[in-house]
This record gives sequence, C-alpha cells and structure tokens, in this order.
Amino acid sequence: MQVKYKALAFVGVITVLTAALSGWSSYSTNNGVIEGAKQKELRGTATLIQNDLLEQATKAAARASMVVSLPSIQEAFRKGDREQLVERLVPAFMTQRDKFGVREGQFHLAPASSFLRIYDITAGHGEDLSSFREMVLATNRKQEAQKGIEIGRRGLSIRGVDVVKDAKGPIGSFEVGISFSPVLENLKKNAGFEAGVFVDAVMMSDVANLLPKPDAERIVGTYQNVESTNWKIVRPMVTADVLNEAKEVVTRIKTVDGIDYGMVAVPLLDYKGSRIGAIVAVKSFEDYQSMQGSALVRAIAFAALQAMILSGAMLVLINVLFMNPLAGGVKKE
Repeated sequence: MQVKYKALAFVGVITVLTAALSGWSSYSTNNGVIEGAKQKELRGTATLIQNDLLEQATKAAARASMVVSLPSIQEAFRKGDREQLVERLVPAFMTQRDKFGVREGQFHLAPASSFLRIYDITAGHGEDLSSFREMVLATNRKQEAQKGIEIGRRGLSIRGVDVVKDAKGPIGSFEVGISFSPVLENLKKNAGFEAGVFVDAVMMSDVANLLPKPDAERIVGTYQNVESTNWKIVRPMVTADVLNEAKEVVTRIKTVDGIDYGMVAVPLLDYKGSRIGAIVAVKSFEDYQSMQGSALVRAIAFAALQAMILSGAMLVLINVLFMNPLAGGVKKE
C-alpha cells in the first residue's frame, strides 16, 4: 500500500506540474499575440496620423496654387483691389470652410504684410507678420511655395503658401490654412480613435491673439489643446509627461475605471521640422481585454482537462505495470 500511495503522489505532482506548464505556455503565447496586436494597432495609428498630416498639407498647397494661378486674381491683387478679391473668393471659400475644414485664406504683400484675410476682411489689414510667419517670409524670399504647420493670428493650421505673380513679376503671396478636424475625423472614422491636438501654450498666447483665451482645463502642463474629437475620453489619458516625452512616437496602455485604453502620441512638427506639440489618439482596448480574459479561461480549462487525462492515463499504467504484478506476487507467497 505504501508503494501505491507514493506512486499516486508522484503521479499527482507530475500531472499538476505538466498541466500548469502547458496551460501557462498556452496563455503566454495567446497573450503575446494579443499584446503584439495592440502595439501594431498603435504603431499603425501613428503612421496614419503622420500620413494624413502630409496629405492635408498637400491639399492646402494645391488650393493655394489653384488660386494664385487665376489671371483674375493676379490682376485684382496687382491693382490692390480688395473688393474684387473678396467678391471672387469669399463665396467659394465659405463652401470650402463648411465642407472641408478650410479656415484661413490670406493674401500677403512681400515680405510678410497682411493684405486681405478672406474670413475676416476687416481684420489686420497692413499688419506686419514677419516676426512670427516664417512660412510667408520664406515664400516671398525664395519665390517658392511652402507647406506645413504654423501658428497664425487665427490659431494653428495646416498651411500651404504660394507666390502670386503675373507677367510683370511677383506681387506677393497667398495662403490656405486647414484645421486639424479632417485629420482627427479621418482617424476616428478609419481607426476608431478619439484624438486631440496639443501645441505650445506660450506660442499660441503670443501669436494667436484673434482667438479667445482657452479654458483652464484645456491647458495640460505647458501645452494647450486646440482641437479634439471627444475631450472626455482624451483628457484622462493625457499628462504633461506624455506630451513632453512625445519627441518621438510614444505608445501607452492605461487602465481607467477598469477599462484598458491604448494611447499613441505623435510629435507635432512645424514646417521647418521643429517640434511644437503633439497629437494624442486614444481608443478603448476593451475588446482586447475580453480576448485576454477568454484566453486565460481557455488555458485554465485546457490545463484542467489535461490534468484529468494525464492522471487517468498514469493511474492505468501504474495499476497495469506495478500494482497488479505486486499483488499477484503477494498472493503466490
């Protein structure tokens, strides 16, 4: 009997260890796949943001290029006829604003003086912009189109600036500024992420003086939120540390009220490539949580089933190979 109990104890230990190791291995493998899927989705989202920023800048540049190529616009600008420019462009730009997020259109005289703001024709006429509108300065100095991100009097925009010239030579420049709404809405529609744009608060305060002061809750550390799709979801995930770290793409997974959220922060670069803020995108990873929970349940069930099968098989072998021969030997004596 002593031999039998020792054999059973040995079988029990081996079975439990084998089943536990097998179950843990199965869970670890599945969990690794799920974690990899999370990171892949976050990296893919970062790429989507970067590509969409470039695409919107190209669209802004294309719109500016189309306007400066129109002979009627060149003629009116050469004459300094603001009324003609307003008559020809404002109706079309109102449609562009309402449908495509175009929120700025402005003519400048070289090197960088405001001549006409399409959406606010009475504001800033003749204002010298040279202290903060480097894209305009570069366009008129180099006589080359520029595109990228820059802060203006009406805030942060994705811009395209092009040279206005006719047969007599250069006259000045014209720019189109697009809000970040198309980028954020595309991200929400195509990837399911809520997102917000954060920019250096001091730069916004110094330059964007045609905007009202932001609410205190929109200031995070030294950054100001200028646009977002769902502030209630984005805000709990954003900290000053995350925004400061976003010199490169940053990814995080954070639990809020028991729900996992994936977050990616993409550096926001101006047209020269200098970092001025970040775009933060957030998505509930509750589905991944459910998958991980299911993987754990399956691993435990698999381990328990394996333990039962191994135990039964080992007991049969012990009885056949050891216990029955021993019992037979005792009877013969």
